[in-house]
Amino acid sequence: MRKLTSRQKEVLETLEKYVATNHYPPSYRELSALVGLASSSTISGILNKLRENGYVSWEEGRPRTLKVIKTAS
Repeated sequence: MRKLTSRQKEVLETLEKYVATNHYPPSYRELSALVGLASSSTISGILNKLRENGYVSWEEGRPRTLKVIKTAS
């Protein structure tokens, strides 16, 4: 298991907090805004890396199915 970059950890922790508060995952744009990124494609890249490393998953083509499998701790 690779160690998370600081940005990956920030995104994962933000995602965890959002889901805990709202009971559903944020959109890519919402997540981008929450971590201070202008591009949702950057979030997409970060989430793809988190998925490759087993931290998150989602159903392709279905909105708001993003879920945390493993926490950043």
